[in-house]
Amino acid sequence: MTQQRASRACDPCKRRKIRCNGQKKCQQCTHIGLRCTYAPHPVQRARKERRRGSVIAECRTWSSSGSVPSSIQSHPNPAFFLDFLPSYIEYVYPLSPVVTEAEARDMILHMNDCRDAASFAYIFAAVTLNLGRSDPLQQESTKRDQISILLTRSLEHRRPFHLDSKPGITDLMTSLFTQMCSIGLRRLDLGFLYLREAISLLYMLQADLDDESAPRWQRAYWECFMHERFTALTYQRPTCLTPLSRLPVHDPSLPEHVEDGFNHNIMNFCLVDQEFLHFLMGDRSGVTVDWIEKKQQQLEDTDWHREVSRLPEILQADLIITRHWLRTLTWQIALSNTLLSSASSPGSSLLSLSFPLRLSNQLRQFLRAIPRDIVAIHGSGILEKLFEIANTITDVVLHLHCAPGNETIQRIHDILFLKNFVFSFAGFQALRPAVLTQKFEQIRLKYPEIKEIELLL
Repeated sequence: MTQQRASRACDPCKRRKIRCNGQKKCQQCTHIGLRCTYAPHPVQRARKERRRGSVIAECRTWSSSGSVPSSIQSHPNPAFFLDFLPSYIEYVYPLSPVVTEAEARDMILHMNDCRDAASFAYIFAAVTLNLGRSDPLQQESTKRDQISILLTRSLEHRRPFHLDSKPGITDLMTSLFTQMCSIGLRRLDLGFLYLREAISLLYMLQADLDDESAPRWQRAYWECFMHERFTALTYQRPTCLTPLSRLPVHDPSLPEHVEDGFNHNIMNFCLVDQEFLHFLMGDRSGVTVDWIEKKQQQLEDTDWHREVSRLPEILQADLIITRHWLRTLTWQIALSNTLLSSASSPGSSLLSLSFPLRLSNQLRQFLRAIPRDIVAIHGSGILEKLFEIANTITDVVLHLHCAPGNETIQRIHDILFLKNFVFSFAGFQALRPAVLTQKFEQIRLKYPEIKEIELLL
């Protein structure tokens, strides 16, 4: 059979004078990693001798120099990206205090001249959209599409690393923001890939540290450490980073509340040591009552709670929900090793079977005291934590013996509040909500005399 000739060749194949299959991403360009483009209107021009390898040579020059060829300079107006700066400073930077507003602005203004700047500008917009805006349920699919497009554009403009490459802090944060957006889109393996890339860049940057760059490198290290610990606890991925010997060096350029909030977040995840990971993800036969009680004391540190209560609500939300989540995971470790008792007195410790029920009441009081949008801007990570807490609480209600009437009603009210709270977030629909829905039905069957249970369904 004679192969049908393509009616039109792409621009790189025309210039190289080779056969093109006419597809959107033709076989020739895909094979050597060129950007496959089609000019909208062919321009008649005099024939000119040109070597076939010149286009590939241009691509290699572009890759090594970082300059952007004219064929892909079709960026939106810089105002599109600059409009994200206020939200970035308000919602993203307090949790990720590495790339400043001035640096982000500079990258945006140079994105037509530099591939790295273009890649950062797109992922900067994507991560800000992911964390900085709480949209109604009906707009969630549109928002996810926007994030996906921005993430794709960022990846298209990324410059490959070469033997003489010298990455900077923005390259590292490009990888970390890519990880965050990938997780938000439920592309977990892609997220893990770019998290490990960010960690690799940490070590490449470490060789060129000076007194001025050390604080930012330390904050970037700790941020990678926290993301890696969260990924291990939530998605069962291995870890490779160990905690630094100290918190980041004080940086007078940081707002005081941003520095305090970031350091308290580090303290949260430092409690997730290798022993904690081993017990949660592996063999729990070595778990002892002493270990559980020591971890409980660390998690219930009154000084920590007092200090956090003085921070802005946007930082409190992440810190306090994270700590409730860690207390829930610690309780699960104790439960799996049969270290819990049925005692449920007010003074009972984390070793009580009913501990998550008291935890749910504390969490309910906290969530009622802060605006819902304050929780929403933290993205899918905080929803994962709330899901795990709600899932554990429903298990306890299902498997504990029926309590006296008023206590049982209180439990149901707490669960009903958490159910309505977490299901109100658009992103929660991607976190296995059917699991909780099935458990709500089981609770309804267990307590048919309580009318409020009907509201769970």
